Amino acid sequence: MRVHIPSVLRKWTGGRDVVDLQVATTSCMTAAEVIGTVARQFPGLRDRVLNEQGELRRHVNIFIDGENARFLGGLSAPVGANSEIWIHPSLSGGAPDSPEDATLLANSTLLLLLTSALTA
Repeated sequence: MRVHIPSVLRKWTGGRDVVDLQVATTSCMTAAEVIGTVARQFPGLRDRVLNEQGELRRHVNIFIDGENARFLGGLSAPVGANSEIWIHPSLSGGAPDSPEDATLLANSTLLLLLTSALTA
């Protein structure tokens, strides 16, 4: 199972853009279990993806094999052992604080658009 980390969240994964989880090929997890597993490795990530009640933050989307998890059952959505999960913080208003933030925002936007186009 592969979890793709967007550039804006990589400071909480030590710069890693992908986290590979080793699971049995016959096993199935929920999206919540996947996030929990990754968050145990990288604790700062949890608070950026889930709110205080353990629900997906309003401005974060998770895609499972190209499908938005919100339409697959949310955090209860099943995730297979060979699935790819993409975490996408939604884009909202406001100006970036620095040129680096602007680049991260542009890269995240491009990745979101490409993922959407590939799954359409």
